[in-house]
This record gives sequence, C-alpha cells and structure tokens, in this order.
Amino acid sequence: MTDAVDQPVRVTGEEAKRIKRDALGIADRKKHNARAPTAMKSRAKQPGTQQRVYRYRFYPNPSQAEQLQKTFGACRWVYNEGLALRVGAWEQHRVSVGFAESCRALTGWRRASETGWLREVSSTVLQQSLRHLDGAFTRFFKQSAKYPQRKRSTARGTRRRTCGRDSGGWRIRSFRARGG
Repeated sequence: MTDAVDQPVRVTGEEAKRIKRDALGIADRKKHNARAPTAMKSRAKQPGTQQRVYRYRFYPNPSQAEQLQKTFGACRWVYNEGLALRVGAWEQHRVSVGFAESCRALTGWRRASETGWLREVSSTVLQQSLRHLDGAFTRFFKQSAKYPQRKRSTARGTRRRTCGRDSGGWRIRSFRARGG
C-alpha cells in the first residue's frame, strides 16, 4: 500500500474564480459574469477561396528600428510572463488561466511602475502575444504541438515567433500603407 502524495486538489467554480482574481491581483467584475456566451467563428477555409500572401521588406530609419526593438522585446516579455502566470496558477492552485485573465494581468503590468516601459508599446501587439500563447496552449491540448516554451531574443537582430508567424499580423482591411 502506498502513501497518498500531497498534491494540490483541482479547484472549480466560484473558488477557482476567486483564486484567479487573487493570483492576478484584480477585482471581481460582476458584469462579465452576466454575459451570455457567444459562438466562436470558424476559421476554416471556405471551398473555392484562395488566400493571398504579400511579403514586404522594410528598411526602417533609426528611430523606427528602435521602436521595433522595443516592440519585439515587450512582446517577448509579455509572452514569457503570460506563460509563467499560467504555469504558476496551475502548479499552485490547479486553476487554468485563459486569454481574458491574461489580458487583465497585462493591464496590471502596464500600470505598474516597475514595468512602465510597456506603455511605450501599443497594447494591441502585446495582446496579440498573449493570443499567440493561448493558441500555443490550444494546439498543445489538441496534441498537435509540444508544450509552449519561453521565447528568447535571437542573434543578429532577427526575431522568431511561435509557429513560424511574424510578430505582427495584418489583414488587408486593417492595414493601410501611408505615403506613396
């Protein structure tokens, strides 16, 4: 007969919500609990359609290059912190942290004085990093990918993203080139 190993018990329901709020340092938001769930949109390719790929090479001036460096660094930091948040919440409390909770934590990180440098970067790209992390966990749980790993800066100014994606993603309707 073996002794029972002292492992944390998985928590669900209101207790899990309370633990998430405590771990993230956020207040209870009753209005979000009252919302009805909405159906997910399918991203499956419709028959008879094609996807176009446009590749551009950018030659940024020094100030633009500096802003890109800040953006890539902030995205990497947010991805790694989001990963640490999810892993820590699961290991300590057996509570899963999703994209919405990660975005609330991002708001707290941007407001904190020690991570105020995150305010120099658009919140949209930081949220996109958390969305990439959420997708990485989704693929892991579907058993189509390995467990998400921390991201680190690569040599010679090049950048890598999860699943071969670039750090910035644009759709034709949401991106407009300015100038000539």
